[in-house]
Amino acid sequence: MEIEVVGPGCPFCRKLYQRTREVVEERGIDAEVRHVTDLKTALRYFPMTPVLMVDGRVVHRGKRLPKKDKIAGLIGGDAG
Repeated sequence: MEIEVVGPGCPFCRKLYQRTREVVEERGIDAEVRHVTDLKTALRYFPMTPVLMVDGRVVHRGKRLPKKDKIAGLIGGDAG
């Protein structure tokens, strides 16, 4: 599984990336988590960043960040 947090590197983006990494680690989810800060990529989703993508599919967007349990559900790790 490939998980990407897309955003320009603002505090919201960094927080979503941190929470997502914690969920993956805590639940033992087999996934690669990347923080995509490339401006050209981030601008595709502006102003609704940060964006959480799982295997190329957008599962969350915007500054209202989901809690860890919600992130687990979004990435399919709620059973772990």
